[in-house]
Amino acid sequence: MKDIWQYILELLDIICICAFLTVGEGLNGVEDTENRSRDEINLEGEWKVADYLASSRRVSNASFYQQYFGRSIAIRDNRILKSYGSWPDEMEEVISQYRSVSMDSVSSETYGDEFQMGERWFEKYSGQNMIVMTYNSPMEWGGKLIFYVTEAGEVLCWYDGDIFYMERYKEAETDLRVKQLYGEWMVKRLVSYQDGWMGRNNLWPNASYKEENGGFFYPENYIGDVVHIAKDSIRIYEKNRLLDSIQVNGYDYCIEDKYDYQNKRKIHDELGLTNEKILVFKGKKTVENSNILDGEIITVSDSEVIIKIYQGWYLMEKR
Repeated sequence: MKDIWQYILELLDIICICAFLTVGEGLNGVEDTENRSRDEINLEGEWKVADYLASSRRVSNASFYQQYFGRSIAIRDNRILKSYGSWPDEMEEVISQYRSVSMDSVSSETYGDEFQMGERWFEKYSGQNMIVMTYNSPMEWGGKLIFYVTEAGEVLCWYDGDIFYMERYKEAETDLRVKQLYGEWMVKRLVSYQDGWMGRNNLWPNASYKEENGGFFYPENYIGDVVHIAKDSIRIYEKNRLLDSIQVNGYDYCIEDKYDYQNKRKIHDELGLTNEKILVFKGKKTVENSNILDGEIITVSDSEVIIKIYQGWYLMEKR
């Protein structure tokens, strides 16, 4: 009888472990937390820092929060890999090993008051509970890496006093036709900076500037812009103002090795795609006179593509 009970207990242990390793499929890869136990939430995998949400301090015009857009975070079973260091200008990959993970359910309002979150935090999450996952790492400044899972399944990360949205890497389609590219696309978010990017212009933090005016690359400048892709041209508009255009005579296309392409194009933080092979359309330029566009289009789906704009690669959504 003792052996039977021991066998049952071992079987239950295996079931619990399998449940913990299950990855949900909610908004950003985690199912609605309201109907799931905390032990079933697993954040292992590769993520992109997608957008800024709030700060634990008032963000001034000199804030570095935009320099974390597009960064990659890989959460493994005993370590976390980040594509940036303890300061915004540290571009190399940083590995933090952790010894334990603690999970707590907290009131977003109480937590927001304690850490003095900004108004955007309270506007979106007032009255909600969320799960706080703390990875205890002796190598990390402060000894902790913190992530949040909201009631809707969104995953947030805390870094250097700022809170960001995260999205899982996604699988891209590689069988699209060029005609599916034609139309209007909205620039949604930054995917990656290029190697050697210098950061925003900290000498004049209060100035409104763009690259054509001599400023460094400032990723929020292009979010919300509209790109028109046609058989004979690619054009980008800020509201109704034409920023740049390329005249093309159709498009070549090829299947590329993702890692070779990222290295060749000096994409610092990867494309956020799980594929090993990607489909790339290349506009056959008739004149080499573009300033911020390069004519290459990386397909994600029939409603999402990635293009390079100046010193960054952006995810675009079809309108």
